[in-house]
Amino acid sequence: MAKIKTDKRKAKRKAKQKERRAKMSLALQKEKADFLFDESLWFRDQREFDQALSYLEKALRLDPKNKKIFAEMGYLGYRMTRKDIELKGLLGLYRNGFISNEQMPVLCALLKQAGRYEEALNASEETLLLIPKMKARNKKIVRSEIIQLQDYCRLRLRIKQDEAADNARGDVSRSKGSAPAAAGRKRKGVGEAVLPVSETAKTSDRSGEKRVPESRVNTPQLPEIPVSIHLDSPAFKSALSRGEFASPEQYELALQGYRIRFEDTFDNLISLANLQDVRSLWYQEETARKVLKGFRGRALLSDEVGLGKTIEALIVFTEYVRRGMVKNALILTPTPLVSQWQEELKTKFRLAIPSTDDPDYRTKGASFWEEPIILASINLAKSKNNFPIVTGREYDMVIVDEAHHLKNRNTLNWKLVNALKKRFLLLLTATPVENNLMELYNLVTLLKPGQLKTASEFRKEFMTRGDPTDPQNRGKLKELLGQVMIRNTRALARLDIPPRFAQTIKVDSGKQEKELYERISGFAKNVNKTKGPGNRLLLRNLLEEAGSSPRAVSLTLSRILEKKGLLFEQEKELHAINNLCRSLDDTRKNRLLLKLIRSSPGKMIIFVKYLGTLDQISDFLSWEGVAHALFHGRMDNRKKDEQIRSFREDKDILLTTEIGGEGRNLQFCHQMVNYDLPWNPMKIEQRIGRIHRIGQEKEVTIYNLCAAGSVEDFILEVLDKKINMFEMVIGEIDMIMGRIRGEQEFSEMVYDIWVNSSSEKERKESFSQLGTRLKRSKTLYQKSKELDEKLFGENYEL
Repeated sequence: MAKIKTDKRKAKRKAKQKERRAKMSLALQKEKADFLFDESLWFRDQREFDQALSYLEKALRLDPKNKKIFAEMGYLGYRMTRKDIELKGLLGLYRNGFISNEQMPVLCALLKQAGRYEEALNASEETLLLIPKMKARNKKIVRSEIIQLQDYCRLRLRIKQDEAADNARGDVSRSKGSAPAAAGRKRKGVGEAVLPVSETAKTSDRSGEKRVPESRVNTPQLPEIPVSIHLDSPAFKSALSRGEFASPEQYELALQGYRIRFEDTFDNLISLANLQDVRSLWYQEETARKVLKGFRGRALLSDEVGLGKTIEALIVFTEYVRRGMVKNALILTPTPLVSQWQEELKTKFRLAIPSTDDPDYRTKGASFWEEPIILASINLAKSKNNFPIVTGREYDMVIVDEAHHLKNRNTLNWKLVNALKKRFLLLLTATPVENNLMELYNLVTLLKPGQLKTASEFRKEFMTRGDPTDPQNRGKLKELLGQVMIRNTRALARLDIPPRFAQTIKVDSGKQEKELYERISGFAKNVNKTKGPGNRLLLRNLLEEAGSSPRAVSLTLSRILEKKGLLFEQEKELHAINNLCRSLDDTRKNRLLLKLIRSSPGKMIIFVKYLGTLDQISDFLSWEGVAHALFHGRMDNRKKDEQIRSFREDKDILLTTEIGGEGRNLQFCHQMVNYDLPWNPMKIEQRIGRIHRIGQEKEVTIYNLCAAGSVEDFILEVLDKKINMFEMVIGEIDMIMGRIRGEQEFSEMVYDIWVNSSSEKERKESFSQLGTRLKRSKTLYQKSKELDEKLFGENYEL
C-alpha cells in the first residue's frame, strides 16, 4: 500500500516537473521571439526590409499566435509592397481572432487579388455585418466596394466551375469516341455562369429575397470597339532628324516625373516611401488624402492632442513638394516648438529647412526671409521689422501650428496670417473653440473667406443668444465645417499606449556641493543686478549647469576665464568656483544614480543636458563596473547606430544627451532617468516621448533626480504636484503653457523668480504663484477641451 502511494507521489511530482519544464520552455521561446521581433523592428526602421522579414518569420515560428508579430508582418508587407506578406499577416490576425473591424475590407481585397475567391467571399460576408461597428465615416462607400468585390469573386468562381464542367464533358466525350464533337463545341463565355459556392449566395441575394437556382445565365456578346491610331508624321520625322536623343535614364526620369506630376487623385501618397524612422498611421494617411483630394490643400486639422497633427500636415506638405506644386513655403509655430518641428522635418521627412532657431539666423538678417522654405517663430515673423518682409512675398503653402493663437482677429497673429499671400493653408489646433464660437469663425475665415458668411450673419444664424458656446442650426453648421475641418479622436485612432508614472528623488547634497550651488547662485544674482540683461543667457546657463554637474560648470567657467574682460572681483570669484568644481570628482547624485540602477533591473535611459555631465557620469559608471552605451550629437551616424545596437542587444544602460534617440525606435526600453532637468517643460516632454510612444507595450517609469532646494526642485514642485505634468498626454503641456506664456518663456519666468527674490520666503511665494497660474491655465484648457468635445464630438472624423 505504501509503495502504491509512493509511486503516485513520484508520478505526480514528475508530471509537475514536466509541466514546469514545458512552461519554462514556452517562456524562453516567447522571450526569444520578443528579441527577434525587436530586431525586426530595428532592421525595418533602417529600411532593411528583407532582413526585417527574415527575423519576423523566425519570431513567428517560435510564437505562432502572437498578435503583434502578425500585425507587424502586415505592415511590413505594405512597406515592401509585398501583397503576399501583407496577406499572411492579416490572415494570421483573422484566424486568431485579433483582426480589427477596419482591417477586414483590406483582407477581403488582398484575398481577391491573390485569387482566393472563396475565402474572399466568406470574409466579405463577415465584413458586411461588421460595417455598422466600424469607426469610418464613408461606410456607404465601404459597403459598395465590398458588394462589388463579392460580385467579382462570384463571377470568377462561376468561370472556374464552367471551365471544370467543360473539361469534364470533354473527357466523357473523348472516352465515348466523340472527340470531334467536343472540339467543335463553343467554350462557355464569361456571362454563362453557375451558382456561387458561398451558401449565403446560393440561397439569397443582398435584398434577402430567395433565388431560384439556374444552370446557365446567357448574356449577349459585347461588340468589338474599333481603335485607330493617327501619327503626326511630319512632326515625328522632324524630331528624329534633329538627332537629339536622350539617354534611357533621362527617359525613365522624365516618365517618372510626368507620372508624379499628373497623379491628380492623390490616392497614392508618394511621400510615404521616403519616411524614415516613423510609422504613419492609417488615419493620418487618410487625413492627408482628404486634405489633398477634398479640401484642395486648405484645412483646419483639429485632432485631439497626441494624435500626430504634425505628421499629417507634413505628409500633405511633402506630397505637394514632391509633385512640384510647392516650391516655397512658410511654417509658423510658437517659439518653443520651432526646434521640435525642425527635428520632425529632418529626422522623419529628410528635409533640412532653415529656422529661426539656427545659430546664423541673426547674422543673415533680412536675407533669411528670402529662403524658399522657412520654419519660423510666429513671434519673430510678426515683429515690426519682419512683418512687411514676410507679408511682401508669395507662398505656395503656409502651415500654422497651435492655430488657436489666431482666434482673435484683432491680434497681430491673425492679421499676419490673413495678410500672407498663400495658395495652400493648414491650421493646426486641438482646441479650435475656447470661449466663443466667433473664434471658430475667425479660423475658418482665414481658410475659406465667406464659408460661414459675414460675422453678423454667422452670429444671427448659428449662435444662441446668451450662450456664445452653444450653436444653433447644428446640422447646417456641421455641413459647412465638414468642408474645411477634420477632427480625429482617440476613439477612432484606437491608440493603446500604456500609462506612465513619475517619481521625484531629492538628493541631500554634501557640504561642498551645497557651497558650490550657493556660490553660483549668488554670483548670478550679483551680476544680474550690476550688468542687467546683457549676461542673462550666460547666467541662466550657469544655473542650469549647477543643477547638472560640477564638470559641466567647470567647462563653461574655463571658457569664460580664457576670454578675460571680467572685473577683478568677478574673476576672483569664478576662479574660486572653478577650483571647487574640480575638487568634486564624486557627488551624492552619482551615488544615488548607482543605487537606482542596481535596484531597477532592465533597460534604462539616462538623460543629461550637457556633454560635461555625460563624461562625468560615464567615468563614474565605468569605475563602478557598470556597462553602458553612449549617445551624443558629436558622433557620426555609424557610431550612433553601433551604440543603439549595443544598447538593444548587450547593455542595459544608455547614457545620452538631449538629442538622444532622435527618430530612433527605443520602445524596447521602458525606464528613464532625468539626471538633470531642462527648465523648458517641452524639452522634458520630448525626452519622455522617446520611449512613451506608439509601440511601447509596458508601463513607463520616469525617475527625476534633483538637489533639495535647487531651481529644479522648485520646477518639479510646480510641474508635478501642481499640474501632474507626468500623467498628461504628450502635447498637453504646451496647451497649458501657451495660456500663460505671453511673450516670456517658462524658463525665463523661473530665472526671474530665482535671481530677483530677496529671501527664501519670497522665492517660495513666487513659485507658488507661478504654480497657481499654471493650475488655472490647466483648468481653462480642460474646459476648452470639454467644450470642443461637446461641440464636435466624432462628427468631423474621417
